[in-house]
Amino acid sequence: MAGALATRSHRIVPAGRPAAGRVLLPSEMAEADRFAIETLGIPGIALMENASRHVARAVAERCERGTPIAILCGGGNNGGDGFGAARHLASWGHMVDVWILRPAERYRGDAAVNLEACRRMGVQLREWAEDPPTPQHHGWVVDAVLGTGLAGDVRGAARAAIEWMNGCGAPVLAVDIPSGVDGATGAVRGIAVDAAHTVTFATSKPGHWLFPGAGRRGALEIVDIGMPVEAIERTATRRWLLDDQALAPAFASRAPDAHKGRQGHVYVLGGALGRTGAVRMSADAALRAGAGLVTIGTVDAAVAGLGPVLYETMVEAAPSSTEALVRRLSGFSAVAVGPGLATDDTLGALLAEALPQVRRPMVIDADGLNHAARRPKLLRGDDRVITPHPGEAGRLLGTSAAEVQRDRAGAAQALAERTGATVVLKGAHTIVHAADGIAFCPDGNPGMATAGSGDVLTGVIAALLARGVPASDAARAGVAWHARAGDAAAARHGQHHLIARDIIDGLATVEKAGAAITSARGMR
Repeated sequence: MAGALATRSHRIVPAGRPAAGRVLLPSEMAEADRFAIETLGIPGIALMENASRHVARAVAERCERGTPIAILCGGGNNGGDGFGAARHLASWGHMVDVWILRPAERYRGDAAVNLEACRRMGVQLREWAEDPPTPQHHGWVVDAVLGTGLAGDVRGAARAAIEWMNGCGAPVLAVDIPSGVDGATGAVRGIAVDAAHTVTFATSKPGHWLFPGAGRRGALEIVDIGMPVEAIERTATRRWLLDDQALAPAFASRAPDAHKGRQGHVYVLGGALGRTGAVRMSADAALRAGAGLVTIGTVDAAVAGLGPVLYETMVEAAPSSTEALVRRLSGFSAVAVGPGLATDDTLGALLAEALPQVRRPMVIDADGLNHAARRPKLLRGDDRVITPHPGEAGRLLGTSAAEVQRDRAGAAQALAERTGATVVLKGAHTIVHAADGIAFCPDGNPGMATAGSGDVLTGVIAALLARGVPASDAARAGVAWHARAGDAAAARHGQHHLIARDIIDGLATVEKAGAAITSARGMR
């Protein structure tokens, strides 16, 4: 995994499992805070102290002593974290200037305690309304203005502070989430900080993974502030990250007497004439992901061209009648439908009648989904995995790709409810929505936006299905594996030079990442 690590956009510093892998709404995190403080008796000031120390440490790692650090503090606990960070940085010998966005006497609770400590230590405190910052050099700026408690569009002093941070020319470190980003949805509420780095506490929030907010956070650290796992788990959140545990099914040990029959047989259905590269990549990815056997079923005209270039994969003309196609597909461990499939050919027309009769685990992608937009019954079944990109998801939902992108989590949920299938909504921070919850993929990179990348993912998921992995676990493991393979490929070739076949090669470089991967299947 060394290559993949070089391109990751997040890290967990050190935060114990399972809490660090959870993704909590801001309201859920607030409830966890209340439970920890009121029921478990943990002082709120202790949690703030741990949070502010992590913020200070992250700034100190990036800014040399002698270079001024500006910290902008809002009126709530986010501002209190900023005051605490200022106190730590000052005690470590850093030059700190703090601007407060409300009169000092209006701060309350733990934030007021840290403000008073800064005052007694001689930290320079300025009120924004009376002494706003002028253009000057700062090594870093700390955004402790709004945090995840944002309740509406940004106005007043907070808006002016965000405008200043975005225009000051210094990199910004955001406390918890960039000010102006909705922590629940990732929406920008009028204006938002464009951060280079974000330090968030205990768990990440959906707004860290949903765009446009995800594009404002820079690198993300998820840090342990002493929040008890009990406080987080009681929220019963059904959102998490695809971490090492998600890969457990991909790297399950083989039996000593394993043979190819036990590893499953994948049937890849697609590949119109002139589009055979898609089925080739799906087939190659399925083999690399551990399927024992792979057969391509395609149109008659494409068979002759595929045969000479395939070594480990078998190829045949797909049956041309509904009855024969059902019988043929029912003999395989898993079926992948759609790579390179044309929307107007005879093979595609057979799908509407054949696929609902096939009771085999199945992944449906590309033009298989475009057929399904007209025939939704193709997708129904809890053994189905569908892998739309936003355009395909829009067609399935009767809306636009832009609408899907505005609410990716909602679109994935709507598709899952409509079909009963496990939904893989592809894109930056791919979402997997299954019956037991929603998972965000923290890995992957923009170089993977290249022709054939989705076909590779289809093959990986199909292989896991053929190996006997349940649909939801196969989707999560497949997405995590594919993303990390893409990161490994980008580390080797560079994002601008990455092609889909590099991702297939990268699958073999994704090694077991610690003891968690050898545990049982699933995320929990």
